[in-house]
Amino acid sequence: ELKDSELAELTPVVIAMDGIAVVVNNENPVENIASDVVTSIFIGETTIWDVL
Repeated sequence: ELKDSELAELTPVVIAMDGIAVVVNNENPVENIASDVVTSIFIGETTIWDVL
């Protein structure tokens, strides 16, 4: 674990990013979905398709 004085000297650098594709069954009526809704699905806040 770093001390506050050590943290102050660090510069954050992004070294990677993930790409995510959302794929649904052809029988699913969802055609457009907002990124905040995708986030809620991935973090488990939304678990029922009917609420979309």
